[in-house]
Amino acid sequence: MRFAYADPPYLGCGKLYAAHHEDALDCDNPEWHRALIARLCDEFPDGWAMSLSSPSLRHILPMCPEDARVGAWVKPFAVFKPNVNPAYAWEPFIWRGGRKGDRKRATVRDWVSASITLRRGLTGAKPRTFCRHILDVLGFEPGDSVVDLFPGTGAFMAAVGHTPLPEQGLFAWLADPEGWVAPNKPSRGRIDSEHEIRGAANKDSCCDQMP
Repeated sequence: MRFAYADPPYLGCGKLYAAHHEDALDCDNPEWHRALIARLCDEFPDGWAMSLSSPSLRHILPMCPEDARVGAWVKPFAVFKPNVNPAYAWEPFIWRGGRKGDRKRATVRDWVSASITLRRGLTGAKPRTFCRHILDVLGFEPGDSVVDLFPGTGAFMAAVGHTPLPEQGLFAWLADPEGWVAPNKPSRGRIDSEHEIRGAANKDSCCDQMP
């Protein structure tokens, strides 16, 4: 099966990535995200997932097909901003499709608990536990492939290919719904094409380690 994961600049947060991509502010337009979702549905019928912020959920979820589901990334350690109480300590993710579960496959929760990353070189870099959870939600198995539309620091590719991450991220890599923009950097992980990663034969499921 062939899946995709999208971790775009969140709606309203384009300015955080303006130094990395000249069109980053386009991501503040809801129609940009609508086009991204349409592309995910058209090109990845086996299944896809995307990250977003909790304030943008009310805008983006109605753009998705009715069979899309919402999951939660809960952050035991998160950034507490002055005068923001209660704190923003979770993020939604939306997914559609994926491999259907059966009795032979461990039941995957629709939430995951993982602390935020620090000093990865790019705002919004995802922790390994979260990346592996997305793979489990989609039912990713050895022999499947997954396309990472917004590789960023390479965290998602590392989760698939068991490639250790450096202390500082190697990527300042963004994409838009019309096509990918890649830096002149070496790719990490097990790569079939520039953005597609095939699962390692010894993939261990993070949900198997959860109580």
